Amino acid sequence: MANRLNGSSLFLQAINGLVGNYAQLMTGVSGKGLSLENITNPSEDVDKKQLNYTFVNYLTNNFGKIDKDGDGIISKDELQNYTTSMSRNGLTYEQLCELCYNSNYSSSLLETVLNNFSEIDKNGDGRVTNEEIAAYGIEQEIDEMKDNYPKHTTKGMSIFYETSADKEIETEKS
Repeated sequence: MANRLNGSSLFLQAINGLVGNYAQLMTGVSGKGLSLENITNPSEDVDKKQLNYTFVNYLTNNFGKIDKDGDGIISKDELQNYTTSMSRNGLTYEQLCELCYNSNYSSSLLETVLNNFSEIDKNGDGRVTNEEIAAYGIEQEIDEMKDNYPKHTTKGMSIFYETSADKEIETEKS
């Protein structure tokens, strides 16, 4: 039997990637957060070798969704609220592709989730949560157990001893 599915590693990959790249981009930035300019043209103080451009592109492409107050700055609190929402509400298929698949994170878990996304997304909201991934994993384990250990049925027989009901059934059959 395979290891139980647990989506927490996918969520950690996405969230840690965003937070880590945000922190790198903040190097040399004075102020309360990152502007779109800070993201697309990092300061000279940023070690660009440490950046993962999958996450940088995600921050760029989703800037307006993350900058909730619309002030043109992604603050630490706004990023934290965004990633907390991702953790609670789940990841879309696109987010999984962008933040996990395209960021050098490959695993059979990710492939399983992507290949079975609509089946895992039980509530049909277009997102999968860790709980939905775990529930899907349990369902798969149950199916595997049923396949590997089919029910053995016996008719009219007690496991421990023959009962009078068993004798009656045998008599009726004769």
